[in-house]
Amino acid sequence: MLLFLCKRFVGLIALLIALSTLVFFFTRSLPGDAAALYIGGNAKPEQIERARTELGLDKPLIVQYKRYMERLLHADMGISLRTHRPVFKDLMEKIPMSFELVLWALFIATFFGVSFGVIAAYFQGSLIDDTIKGFTSAAVSIPIFFLALLLQLLFFNYLGWFPLQGRIDSFLEFTDPLQNITGFSMVDTLISGNFKAFFNVSWHMVLPVTALFVGPLGIIARLTRSSLLDVMDQDYIMAARASGISERVLFFYYGLRNALSPVLTVIGLSVALILLSTFYVEMIFNWPGIGYYSLAAIMSLDYTALMGVTLMIGTVYVIANTIMDILRRIIDPRIK
Repeated sequence: MLLFLCKRFVGLIALLIALSTLVFFFTRSLPGDAAALYIGGNAKPEQIERARTELGLDKPLIVQYKRYMERLLHADMGISLRTHRPVFKDLMEKIPMSFELVLWALFIATFFGVSFGVIAAYFQGSLIDDTIKGFTSAAVSIPIFFLALLLQLLFFNYLGWFPLQGRIDSFLEFTDPLQNITGFSMVDTLISGNFKAFFNVSWHMVLPVTALFVGPLGIIARLTRSSLLDVMDQDYIMAARASGISERVLFFYYGLRNALSPVLTVIGLSVALILLSTFYVEMIFNWPGIGYYSLAAIMSLDYTALMGVTLMIGTVYVIANTIMDILRRIIDPRIK
């Protein structure tokens, strides 16, 4: 296991270096003058030249790349051309707001996806199985932006059960404001004892989290079902069944554990799917997270911010898949 972890760590570092290199040279090929964007409108030539020197854009490309990689070692992603603040500082403020949605969506998709897959496999061929298969097929097929708009139309416009957008009601920002402790609004409201804001924030999260977890839930459920049915047809299961072991023990103890290995891989891939989906969901629900920040960076050609967002998402994705590989190795001894 120690050797495996060392190999994964070296591979993780190599992937991040390759990603950083690709992101750097790609963003440098974008059109526009970064120094002029940094100064803003009506910039004078001498101001642009001064900004180019300040940002290091007057140096050869290879020198810029070397300085960029050196700064990354100290968590320095440069200065945002739009906000004029360190990109790393901007991301540290936005990431918790997005990860609050991502973590809830991943948890719900995993729990109910595995549960629905197990139930469908256990009742194979029944009405329950057909119902779950129909639901998961629809969940996988529906586009995320359409689902988000549909949820707004149904639960806000027609039923009025949930708020349309935002993170908290505007009047609570004055009467019961959020205290920024960890950046995670639900955690911060609990720590500070602001229960009125806690329930309000939780109510605002229902629709965006629902829009995020529906697609991954369908994928996880379908794979869990097919993987479990495949395992239950294996020879060693048939031999155990012939020896008198009860069907429930075979299904939930022997079969489920061996069926989880490919499911864990899909859960790791679902992290990337949910992270990508947050860009649509945050724009539709006006959620002030990393997706909203990225949209503003794209609209203003803020390449330093785009580099930071890309690196952050790539890092989270690689780390998530590394964790899933470790869990697969623990759960399934055949991988060893």
